[in-house]
Amino acid sequence: MSEINFKITPAAIAHIKRTMANHGNSIGMSLSMRKYGCNGFGYVPEIVSEMPEGFEELKITPEFRVFVDPNYATYLHETTMDYVGKGLGQQQLVFNNPNAKGECGCGESVNFEES
Repeated sequence: MSEINFKITPAAIAHIKRTMANHGNSIGMSLSMRKYGCNGFGYVPEIVSEMPEGFEELKITPEFRVFVDPNYATYLHETTMDYVGKGLGQQQLVFNNPNAKGECGCGESVNFEES
């Protein structure tokens, strides 16, 4: 996998660590993408108890391990994952991705310019 610059904010780290505490023997988070939504691709973060087959580990933070599907490394390069309030007391992970060329109105899916 080529070098990928992926950042996680302190708020997202705290959220993920709380989520991991509820999942017993978790070792970190995997991150992939899949086709869905009205705009193309959606982010798929998951708490995992082992490194998913075929994924590669990113060196981001000593608090937990992050595994990325190499098929989406180009799309995720320079992305920042944050945990923010969305109104009415709701919070969620959001991805600030400079590679995205568009996103749906609700922010659930993004699209990318094909090279």
